[in-house]
Amino acid sequence: MKFNWLMMPSYWETEVRHRYITHDTGSSKLVVLFPGKNYPCNLPLLYYARSIASEQGYDTLSLEYGYQAAKMELKYENLPVIIEECTEAVRQIIGGYDEVVFISKSMGTIVAGEVHRKLQLQVNHIFLTPVIETVPYINSTDRIVIYGSEDSLFGDAALQQIAPEHNHGIIEIPGADHGLEVGNVTENLSRLQFIVDLYVQFLTSGAVKK
Repeated sequence: MKFNWLMMPSYWETEVRHRYITHDTGSSKLVVLFPGKNYPCNLPLLYYARSIASEQGYDTLSLEYGYQAAKMELKYENLPVIIEECTEAVRQIIGGYDEVVFISKSMGTIVAGEVHRKLQLQVNHIFLTPVIETVPYINSTDRIVIYGSEDSLFGDAALQQIAPEHNHGIIEIPGADHGLEVGNVTENLSRLQFIVDLYVQFLTSGAVKK
């Protein structure tokens, strides 16, 4: 494996470091990881997504947002800046790949949806704990959605907006919160294993078992 950094200047007067891992023998497949507002790519849901993707032969790009690099709070009026910076980062490398999967967490699901729209390429998605603003992308992409039954940011109001023909691949984790955790370490690990198994299924076949 080759571990590289895609370095880019950011609106937040700092430099972002996107971690780009490639296979020594080359790969035609890419996974791009979009962190959440306060959930960077080194936390479990995205760390293991990256690890599994590498095991399945994907190169991986783990994005960093400019406000994260600058250690500042996000102002939501700056979300279009994040989208534009991430679009440019993905655009720099995506041309060499035949298969692309975006894996995104929380606010990152909006960023992933918008980057996909801007690039106008074939992309599959794993949306982790999306927010209600993600629903238009859920309704228009090949994807799975993983959310917790106790997640206040993605409840009945969001589920009711998902078109009936797009109800497949919506996976509820019982008792889990916005971090897909339940407050008990043993049970958290069990749910994490279940989620990792879903990653494997989706990355190998583009679907999950019912």
